[in-house]
This record gives sequence, structure tokens and C-alpha cells, in this order.
Amino acid sequence: MNSKNKLRTFFDSKQDNEKYIQKYEENKNFFNDLLTTGHKEDIEFVLPIKLYKYADPLNKIGNYKKALDVILEVENDLNKIKGQSKFYYQYLEGVIFLRGVCLGKIKRYRASNKEFKKLLQSNPNNKNFIGWYKTNQKNEILRIKNRVIQIGILFYLTVLVIEIANDEIKLISIREIGLAIAFLAMGTSYILKKKIDKQKILIE
Repeated sequence: MNSKNKLRTFFDSKQDNEKYIQKYEENKNFFNDLLTTGHKEDIEFVLPIKLYKYADPLNKIGNYKKALDVILEVENDLNKIKGQSKFYYQYLEGVIFLRGVCLGKIKRYRASNKEFKKLLQSNPNNKNFIGWYKTNQKNEILRIKNRVIQIGILFYLTVLVIEIANDEIKLISIREIGLAIAFLAMGTSYILKKKIDKQKILIE
């Protein structure tokens, strides 16, 4: 059994994410040599391993930055077989999806949804893509809500401190603006998230 067959057998077997990562890195020079040759068959051999058994396990253990770096490498390698391989679009979809997932995990929700928009253009009814897209929208709303609440509470406490420091100053009505901002943010966030649940995603 040659090196390619041994590696194929290993990566086709069920392993822990850490073992996939370790095995790929132990053989990185071998994989890079195959990718450098430019032969379609060699590139087709390496790409699914690099994407699904290296980048994805990196994503699953929380090493999102490294996973994104590897995904970019896969995308560049994939361009070598564009128009030549029947697997090109399958692997491209994997690249876009995994990048969208990683970006979402590091709270870059808008950037993540740019990737899922690409996927939804060709797969508008895919529930997994729709789920990620809507979750990113909700998380972005939640992040904005939390910032607005923090501003409202900070405003409230600042005015309260001014009142405590000077008994002659009573700013109760002004102080309550801060609480109103916080409650408005919570209410608006709830309404928007419910709207997202019900909306049909239209991708231009």
C-alpha cells in the first residue's frame, strides 16, 4: 500500500479531530508536494482531506484563525483545477460554507453572511444555510442591543452620580432617559428577532 492509499485509508476512518489534525501536519510536506505538481488527480486527492479533515477539525476544536488560513489555501489550490474537475463546485461550496461558519464563530456576523448569501444564491431553500444566515442576523442584533443597553445604563449611572454629588441638582426625568433607551433596545431586539424567524430570505 503506497503513501496515498495509506493516508486515504486513515482519513476515511473515524478519528478524533485532534488525530486528523496531527496526521495532516505530520504529512504536510507530502501534501504540499502533491498540490505543487499541478496534476489534477493529485490536487483532487489532497483538497477534500485538507478541507474536511484538516480545516474543519480545526474549526471544531475552536482554532478558527488557523482554520480560516487553511481555507484560504484550499481556495487558492482549488483554482488550479477550475474548469477541469467535476468536483470543483462541490469543494467550492465546502470552502464557502466552512469560511462562513468560522467567521460566525469569531462574531464577524456580517462577513459570515456574505458567504452564506453566495450559497443561498444557488441553494435558496437549503435549511442549513438559511439557519446560519438567520442566526448571524440575530447575533448581530443582539450585539447592537447589548451596546445600546450599556450606553443607556452608563447614561443613567452618570446622571445619578451627578445627583448624589450635588443635592441641589435633581435630574430624575433626564436620568430615566437612560433606562428608557435600555428598555427600548430590549423591546426592539425582541421584535426584530421574531421578524427574522418569520421572514423569507430574498437574495439578489
